[in-house]
Amino acid sequence: MPPIDERALIDHIVEQRWFGSKSREVIGARVVDAADLSPQLTLLLVEIRFPEGTHDVYQVLAGTRAGEEGWSDGFADPALARELVHEIRTGSSRRTQEGIVDFRSIEGFAALGRELERAEIVTSEQSNSSVIFDDELILKAFRRLEAGVNPELEMLRFLTEHGFPNIASLAGWYAYSGRPLDATLGILQEYVANAVNGWDLALDELTTAPEEFLGRLRRLGEVTAGMHSVLASDPSDPAFAPEETSAESLGLLTATVDEEIRHVFLDLGDDEVLEPIVSGGGSARRSATSRGCSGRSRTRRPPSRFSAESKRRRAGRPVPARSSSTATSRTSTRRCSRPAGKASSG
Repeated sequence: MPPIDERALIDHIVEQRWFGSKSREVIGARVVDAADLSPQLTLLLVEIRFPEGTHDVYQVLAGTRAGEEGWSDGFADPALARELVHEIRTGSSRRTQEGIVDFRSIEGFAALGRELERAEIVTSEQSNSSVIFDDELILKAFRRLEAGVNPELEMLRFLTEHGFPNIASLAGWYAYSGRPLDATLGILQEYVANAVNGWDLALDELTTAPEEFLGRLRRLGEVTAGMHSVLASDPSDPAFAPEETSAESLGLLTATVDEEIRHVFLDLGDDEVLEPIVSGGGSARRSATSRGCSGRSRTRRPPSRFSAESKRRRAGRPVPARSSSTATSRTSTRRCSRPAGKASSG
């Protein structure tokens, strides 16, 4: 494609929703590397410079059309964005002047085996760009690039390869390796059509079907536990290999959970309808302390409606602040007799 004017490049990037430094002055921009994907499509890595001497690197997909002057954002054109899916499907690699762009797919992903027809641009995103294909696949491109493997790709790839069923499975990804940086550029995964936002669902069912919602919460706990079991299942993967925790780490974790439970139940307020839930906080806190540790654990009981602290809150009087060290000492464990579960470093 023809050279891109620096001013035009700056103007294009700073006007986008995904540009993350709108309050900062941009003093320059330059293309640090580029990969020609087709005669009409070029993947650009653009360095945006700031007065402080710092910079960010953004991914720009520059598309051109025959008979038209200039270039446009390829992610805003479904036909051009579809070419990225084609590259992922074929597992190609594109050499650049400073490095290489690799496209990779998960073996056996069925939706990659046929041609895509319909495409829809996702307009609600702020920091990334996404395109939905045939209500089966969604391509997400990371705009502001971070060095290293993107955690979303790392998690999706591990869970998909280990057969965890309760996610939108990973189909493929593309990444850049070169002198400017090594970074994940985008991921392609299964699209879950007609999915409902969990928070909206909670607000709705708490008033219309609370018993059904409690069943969903129970199922959510089961799925979350299953996910952590899968994440700790492969000791050969250094990013996810489980590690034994220390008594000190367990004590800090227990104190943190205890403090969070305390705040949640305090914030429920003084309501007889909520009293069983408030009382249940004591069981939750004792369970959090007892799991993984033996010996006697000293924990504060959850503030009741009659505690001095609760009375202060209801009267509008200030409650003394507690530091994290206070929270740690509040739940003291004398000795852990066995490793407290597994902790994932990933």
